[in-house]
Amino acid sequence: MTGLSPGYYAYAWNLHDMAGEIAAMRADGMRHLAIAASYHAGKFIQPRDPFTRVYFPEDGTVYFRPRSNAYGLLKPLASTLVAERDPLGDACRSGELSIRAWTVLNHNSRLGFLHPDTVARNAWGDPYCYSLCPSHPAVRHYAVTLCADLAEHHDLECLLLESPGWLVYDHGYHHEFAQAAPSLFGAQLMGLCFCNACEQGARAGGLDIAPLRQQVRQLVDAEFAGQPQSASPALIGDLAAFHAWRGQVVTSLCAEIRAAVRREVGVRVISTCQRPHATAYLEGGDLNALSRTADGLELPLYQTNVQDLADDLDDVVRTVGSVKGLSTILRPGHPDMQSENQLRETLSLLLAAGIEDISFYNFGMLPIEQIGWVREAVGELMGQVNHA
Repeated sequence: MTGLSPGYYAYAWNLHDMAGEIAAMRADGMRHLAIAASYHAGKFIQPRDPFTRVYFPEDGTVYFRPRSNAYGLLKPLASTLVAERDPLGDACRSGELSIRAWTVLNHNSRLGFLHPDTVARNAWGDPYCYSLCPSHPAVRHYAVTLCADLAEHHDLECLLLESPGWLVYDHGYHHEFAQAAPSLFGAQLMGLCFCNACEQGARAGGLDIAPLRQQVRQLVDAEFAGQPQSASPALIGDLAAFHAWRGQVVTSLCAEIRAAVRREVGVRVISTCQRPHATAYLEGGDLNALSRTADGLELPLYQTNVQDLADDLDDVVRTVGSVKGLSTILRPGHPDMQSENQLRETLSLLLAAGIEDISFYNFGMLPIEQIGWVREAVGELMGQVNHA
């Protein structure tokens, strides 16, 4: 376990005393900290925050000071918090932990509403304004420039790329309401993007997706009319080809980011927002290709029991061929883990599998009891390392 590297994910708005919080994490055995450098809107319960219990972050803002002059149509907006202090810079200057920039790319409602021509659109042409489309040139330029800007001006261990692809239909939005529920397959179809950029890009790749779009509309509309239809073998084949093309789009975007970011800073991809990882293809995530394009995959192993987590990890390892370059994120408490013993069993499983880079989500959202679970479990592991 000589390479053991535990750490936290955290939001800048929870780190009120940056130096003190980081020193405390170091004392608890942590070796890295992943800070949200770019994030979306939300509603977060913060059980230990000294100032607020329910927090609504600004939509689609960044938590560093952009300096690049190369941004085009899409431009980052610094959070108002950045006017008061420099959270990412302060963390990097602390010297206590390796700092990782947790960078949300295409999940950005602020930019989507400002620039609706750049967002994903379903088979009916409806815009998903929370999901920028990675096949759109302006979206790709924004993602590459943002990552290069971050890496150029901060002493980072790596970038952690979240949502470099499309968001699935069920990802969630603010105050959703529905009185008609698509099937699992129907929801998958509703998550596909048929915007102009995708149609043009697919055509350049040898695919005409206009007929597929029409079939998607017919199948989902039939479901809503109470007359569900079975997918034909031809449709299944067309979907497979479309998903393969989408995987190339996301992989090539991550390759462009890797090429634009200075070599001293790693580039790792947060593999999916769903579970299990076998569904990553719905976001354009080709795990095998991404593992070879980037410097590693960060796996959110958000499972409610140890066996499901083990099965999920095994499937990823079979897909990419090795545990090399794999790191994990755990949620040591609600809604995934029910006890400290479950956390310990999970950590033992990961270490036995050869994975030693483990992050805990999320420093500002975990209650004091679960922070204690992490402290005790990590302290025991780090003690074993020091005595080895």
